[in-house]
Amino acid sequence: MRPPRLFNLMLTAFALVIVLGISGMVLSFWLVTRWNDPDQIRWMEAEMAARNQAMQLAAYYQQTGSWSGVERQLGPLPQGFGKIKGAVALLDANGRVVAGRRRPFIARGNEAVRRIPIVVNDQQVGTLVFSVVDTDESFPIGDLNRRPLLWGMLGAGAGLMAILLVMAAIFSRRISAPLRQISAAAQAIANGDHSSRVQPANVRELAELAESFNRMTAALQQADQQRRQLTADVAHELRTPLSIIKGRLEGIQDGVYEADAEQIEALLSEVALLERLINDLHLLALADAGQLPLYRETVAPAMLVNEAVRSFAQSAAERAIQLTAEPAAGLPDIDVDPQRIAQVLGNLISNALRHTPAGGAVRVTVAAEPDGIVFSVADTGPGIDPADLPHIFDRFYRADRARTRSSGGAGLGLAIARRLVEAHGGQIWAESELERGTTVSFRLPAGVDTPSVMIVHQPAIVNGQH
Repeated sequence: MRPPRLFNLMLTAFALVIVLGISGMVLSFWLVTRWNDPDQIRWMEAEMAARNQAMQLAAYYQQTGSWSGVERQLGPLPQGFGKIKGAVALLDANGRVVAGRRRPFIARGNEAVRRIPIVVNDQQVGTLVFSVVDTDESFPIGDLNRRPLLWGMLGAGAGLMAILLVMAAIFSRRISAPLRQISAAAQAIANGDHSSRVQPANVRELAELAESFNRMTAALQQADQQRRQLTADVAHELRTPLSIIKGRLEGIQDGVYEADAEQIEALLSEVALLERLINDLHLLALADAGQLPLYRETVAPAMLVNEAVRSFAQSAAERAIQLTAEPAAGLPDIDVDPQRIAQVLGNLISNALRHTPAGGAVRVTVAAEPDGIVFSVADTGPGIDPADLPHIFDRFYRADRARTRSSGGAGLGLAIARRLVEAHGGQIWAESELERGTTVSFRLPAGVDTPSVMIVHQPAIVNGQH
């Protein structure tokens, strides 16, 4: 069974609230008019009418100064809700009847007598006496006048309910329509269309949801593009050494090449390149899966820099490049995987030597800063275009598309360096100026007490962001 739609649920909830509210109002009125004491209501009506008449009699006395001719002013009590049965009489200041009948003075059977003083200028000039008959008949408001009132209230309630239901339907649609749009866009994304977007709604929370959904969709679209590009780049990088190996083996088979040491060495060189590429991809896959093992040791930062520079000294000399190590004095030890950090430094120095012309210089420094130990590799190469700088840590990215794999590598070195630095809880960045060189730096935390062997669990990274 499919769950109900949000619009139907909201409309049903609003309708229930409206119906219960109006029903409660009508029921309350019915209960009040049904079970109120009829005698109490009758006396309240009679007393209100008598007091109004007493005020009129006081005004008459103040105007005339006597009760002469008051008989014309004194009449039966007016009707309120139904007929008031009883009698009325007016007494002067001495208690003599000046108008009306004597009947109100005497409570007979089911009658009751009430008196209302008439005061003029702070002096009692008379008394209005009235009686109300207490009958067994139901109060007329419970029989005659209550029905039209109930029907009137029911009609007004029905009209109000219809208006409120229309307003509830409009409100529910405003809430549910953006959600239906997001649902349709999500279905399109599930079908492979990553270009779907939703329009921001007029409600703030729904507008924020739409913006978050659009950002997620854009990230998915970019990730899909990167995945496709990565697949194409991996296929290309694997195809190149495999094609060379296949071509040389076919040449040996056809007798074009001799199976001598030179050919074997060339084949082994291509196999080594292929193996290094596969190992690099495996390392990145481990880092992406959060399964990269780190064997931490307490080491001196200066030792890491000196050993890295020593391993590239001959290569720098062959290129006529001055390679120097400049560690600062008094650096604290750090807890890192020395092989991984050596791999980072090796990738950065190799990159720097590759892009530095003969006669240039590459400086490898390490210094202490308040928030960690900073390693830097600076070269005097041609620099990196500002448009390429944000992407140099992306996989298979080459700032110079004309470079070949043999001269420029597979484009994984900096990507691996970034993942290894981040696995140690550090950050890596690059600064470059055209025709003046590039400096790539990374920061590692100092004095971290960690286990000697640990598996680093990292969140997924899309376009260089967690």
